[in-house]
Amino acid sequence: MSGPGVETRAAVLFEARTPLRVETVLVEPPRAGEVCVRVAATGVCHSDLHLADGHIGEDRVPIVLGHEGAGIVESIGDGVDHVAPGDRVALCFVPSCGVCDRCREGKGNLCKTADESSFKDSLLDGTTRIQLEDGAPLKQFLAVGCFAERCVVAAASVVPIPEEISLRDAALVGCAVVTGFGAVRNAAKVQEGESACVVGCGGVGLQVIAALRMAGADPIVAVDLSAEKLERAADRGATHTVDAADERPARQVRRLTDGGVQHAFEVVGRPETIRLAWDALRPGGTAVVVGLAARGVEASVPAIDFLSEKSLRGTFYGSGYPAREIADLARLIADGGLDVASTVSHVTDLDGIEEALERLRRGEGARTVAVLDPALAGDLP
Repeated sequence: MSGPGVETRAAVLFEARTPLRVETVLVEPPRAGEVCVRVAATGVCHSDLHLADGHIGEDRVPIVLGHEGAGIVESIGDGVDHVAPGDRVALCFVPSCGVCDRCREGKGNLCKTADESSFKDSLLDGTTRIQLEDGAPLKQFLAVGCFAERCVVAAASVVPIPEEISLRDAALVGCAVVTGFGAVRNAAKVQEGESACVVGCGGVGLQVIAALRMAGADPIVAVDLSAEKLERAADRGATHTVDAADERPARQVRRLTDGGVQHAFEVVGRPETIRLAWDALRPGGTAVVVGLAARGVEASVPAIDFLSEKSLRGTFYGSGYPAREIADLARLIADGGLDVASTVSHVTDLDGIEEALERLRRGEGARTVAVLDPALAGDLP
């Protein structure tokens, strides 16, 4: 890359609750400690929808959405030595510094340095590398902004991945897979033979179920309003399914699991589903909230239940060191130990991302993958 910027197509949100517009934008070359990635594929996540609908702030515009993706390193800035042009990488939206107290404790997902940039939708220096043709700057959602054919990110936001994994599959690792698996492995630390339920069986919920199956959890109860999602959950390893529209679904979970589950995972982000997960627990059980709730939303549980030693905890981005987790999970996929393609219900392109957000609003399907460069992304299903 040379000159002030390279023309790139990107899906831009100009105002909350308005459709994304695919625009020609300019992407600047990477500065020191940064990497430019040619995006091959990107997942469409509920977090993107939350911002598009103004649930997590209406002042974060204009912005290029997208935070779950993979591609090829196109160029690097000074001081970058762990990747080179041509390398295949997955994107990580928390560029952990590795030196703050949270990182040293193994909680790179809560890195102080990354926190200051990711949720300002900027790179580590507080600026971004993408702008409209008239020079107006654009924010990059969660310091990534990969609903674009190119994006410039912090060097710590690119994770090298094996040759054996397609970039279409790798696109899911940096959010849905690491979030779902981390909730099971790091937040709940599920052991073989322990019981679990998953409330919400979309793109992340399916990864939670896959992680539970690999951990040897039994039984695994999937709870959702959608018959299609429950069918996918059963295919991923759920031993039982419960229609959340039925009367008192938590009671059904308790009946199926001899008085309740040891682990309940809420993957929706709503007060009623958090309460459902709580009510599905047996005494001594733990409910882990994975779903992202809108700003201002509060959830409550009966305080008397704490006498039964129930616990309620949160998790964010795998509750560990994201870049390391992403690398490990990508290797697992490459070795054939994890199938992520089966969690993809729709494949589209850059122009189809708005319709993918509409499907999320309607509660339809699982994960949508937008293929931005078919030649790089790998074979489609």
